[in-house]
Amino acid sequence: MATNSTDPLEGVDPDAVDPGDVDVAEVRAALNASNPLVRQRGVDVCEALAEDDVDAVRPLLDDVAALPDDDNAAVGLSAVSTLDAVAVADPDALDGRLDSLVAAASSDIVDVQLTTAVLFGKLVVERPDLVAPHARALAAAVRDTEPTDESPDLEEFVDHPSTRETIAEHERAERERRISGRQTLVNVVVAVTEEAPESAFDAVDPLAALLDDDNPNIVGPAIDALGELAAADPEAVAPVSDELRECLDHEDPGVRARAVGAIGRLGDVGAVPKLRTLADTDDNEDVRELAGETAAFLTDA
Repeated sequence: MATNSTDPLEGVDPDAVDPGDVDVAEVRAALNASNPLVRQRGVDVCEALAEDDVDAVRPLLDDVAALPDDDNAAVGLSAVSTLDAVAVADPDALDGRLDSLVAAASSDIVDVQLTTAVLFGKLVVERPDLVAPHARALAAAVRDTEPTDESPDLEEFVDHPSTRETIAEHERAERERRISGRQTLVNVVVAVTEEAPESAFDAVDPLAALLDDDNPNIVGPAIDALGELAAADPEAVAPVSDELRECLDHEDPGVRARAVGAIGRLGDVGAVPKLRTLADTDDNEDVRELAGETAAFLTDA
């Protein structure tokens, strides 16, 4: 960040800003300021401008696009919000400007990750080709932000029961937002593998790393993504066939069914004995039926 010699946008109220009253050079100086409060002022101005007319922030897009993973969470959130408005109005404008946003997908700040994930969810619908080069990094971000099951023992630090409950409720709500952000991101990767699998073969390893996630709503989409890649190029997914087979023993029947489907697309003949066992013994009728059909398909192939 550059060192400030002045105080850009001093006295400017972002809520009442008008494009005609803003000097682009001054806003850019604020966005690149070393003082996070000044950066916040600059990005808040950009967010306000983008809400009315994204054309007003086009000259500043490179500067705003560098801020989603800012050290200051408030700056990052405002930057993501600004880019979200741009993505809705003109997703093409974000071409080549996603690196910082990708980094924000693994943010320790839950709301930064969640808002980033939501933006990618919109962008992948309109321009999957822009997101495709980042599939590996997004899958890795899901893995890197897996929440821990451990909760701090608040009794040691907080005496009042109602205060402890307030803190615990906040932590539960934050955990739910984290789960939502991760699930959104993994589904973004699934969308990429559906639309542009040839761009996502390097995501095989981070996707396979998600197969032992505690959340079946992460494991299932990861299996789906690997299945899409297997359909496009079985050799790309073959190195993680053992991990897919292990999912046939998952406690969630939906995960088992998805694993059967992915193994079928992979053409993993070595899984036939296990599939036949599932066809005879699984406690879920749909899994039994799918396993039997897939075993027969692989045997006849």
